[in-house]
Amino acid sequence: MKKKLKLGIIGGGPGSWIGEVHRIASRLDNKFEVCAGVFSRNFKKNLSFANKIGIEKNRCYKNYKDLCLGEKNRTDGAEVISVMTPPGNHQEIAEYFIKNNFHVISDKPFASNIKQATSLYKAIKKNKKVIYGLTHNYSAYAMVRNAKKIIQDNKIGKIEYVNVEYIQNWAGNKIVNKKNSKKIFSWKLDKKLVGVSTVLNELGSHAYHLCNYLTGLSKGKLISDIKKFSKDVNLDSNCQVLINYDSGAKGLFWTSTDAKGGVYGLKIRVYGSKGSLEWVQNYPNKLILNSISGATKVLERGFNESGISKNFERIKYGHPEGYLSAFSNIYREIAYKIKNRKSKKKNYYPTAHEGYLTAKFIDACVLSSRKKKWVTF
Repeated sequence: MKKKLKLGIIGGGPGSWIGEVHRIASRLDNKFEVCAGVFSRNFKKNLSFANKIGIEKNRCYKNYKDLCLGEKNRTDGAEVISVMTPPGNHQEIAEYFIKNNFHVISDKPFASNIKQATSLYKAIKKNKKVIYGLTHNYSAYAMVRNAKKIIQDNKIGKIEYVNVEYIQNWAGNKIVNKKNSKKIFSWKLDKKLVGVSTVLNELGSHAYHLCNYLTGLSKGKLISDIKKFSKDVNLDSNCQVLINYDSGAKGLFWTSTDAKGGVYGLKIRVYGSKGSLEWVQNYPNKLILNSISGATKVLERGFNESGISKNFERIKYGHPEGYLSAFSNIYREIAYKIKNRKSKKKNYYPTAHEGYLTAKFIDACVLSSRKKKWVTF
């Protein structure tokens, strides 16, 4: 039996649904074993949660620095740290562990602002001993990987237009006012925790990353418009962006936390000189391929012409597979990279470079919206 990597966790404790997703994803392919953690700032809750998921009391720490010191000095200590705290803490925690030679898997976004992103990116580039991965999990869906291969193989030609959107409804159709906003939005109202932009760090980072991951488009000019939830609630809840890429392609980007009645979902359409692709997160096992001539094809995960998607699936085509499996693909790929540093096998998981590009895009959007003009990114 192959040795599992020892995983320490920061965040993701009581009440955190994304914490459970990370833990399930890390275990799905038997590549990791959760051995230590800091799950809550409240130490009583911290201990209770550690006990609940089978972590020894002496490996449940008060803070991330204690965890680093404690695990570093153990012969069976954590080798990899998974960060799932609010965005404002990502850079500080990740950088601390990187400097102490721990591998890091971080929830998005890469950092809460461009200053933090620059610092973290430099730290990762400097330390060649560590592997860093970012859980932009939508890029790990089997049919997204298939779409990337189709684009790389020039089957839709030179990219001309990209349309991407990610909408949610955080208020759950409730009427939000100054009194109840903190109860509804919680830490997302705290700029120190959420970073430079709530809607862009939380949702826009996924939308931009997916676009960049599929198309490779990254440089150009943009103009954005960010809208606040209301005069009384200081939370930027909607962002629309027009993009002119240096390649000549045009981009249209929309992300919102205030799409009333909207079903949570991410959608991308890529139009090239020979045809187009469309992928919708709520129907993740299908990819629509439109040729400039001929019939529209609906490609099914793992079936017939969707060959590469078979490399990222766990169950047979025709059966639903999605969010948890995509998350697990990232954990599995990072585990492989840690154990096979010299391997020339292609890596698909999101890296620090992609995280840094996303931070630059978000910074440009915020600047553009504030100055009401086009900005280079």
